[in-house]
Amino acid sequence: MGLKGMFDKIRILVGFDESPQSRKAVKEAITIAKRFSGFIKVVYVCGKGMKGKAETAVIEVKEKLKAADVEYDVSLVIGSNPAKVLLTIAKKENFALIAVGSRGLGNTLSMLLGSISKQIVVNAHCNVLVVKS
Repeated sequence: MGLKGMFDKIRILVGFDESPQSRKAVKEAITIAKRFSGFIKVVYVCGKGMKGKAETAVIEVKEKLKAADVEYDVSLVIGSNPAKVLLTIAKKENFALIAVGSRGLGNTLSMLLGSISKQIVVNAHCNVLVVKS
């Protein structure tokens, strides 16, 4: 069967928040999707007050995905827990890979806030790609 057959039409979920790391996660997802005829869904989870700014960022991501000529969907979700939203979507929509950025905030801040990427790695039903800048 080989690797290509194993990952043919891979479904990739990408968490996006406008950070350089999440932009790199989108770029990595595009590379994987092109190699394995994949589908990418980019999800931006934001608070109510950030909706306008997030809508602009979502348009930019759509343009990048369209230019890359891959199958895609982009969603803006109003919420306060990005990890929970991404994990729910990944399981419900049967994604094979979740790609997220890691900001590398350090152990102290990570312990206080709980790293989104860490929560996803620990709780995901599928493989997770954590992208650093």
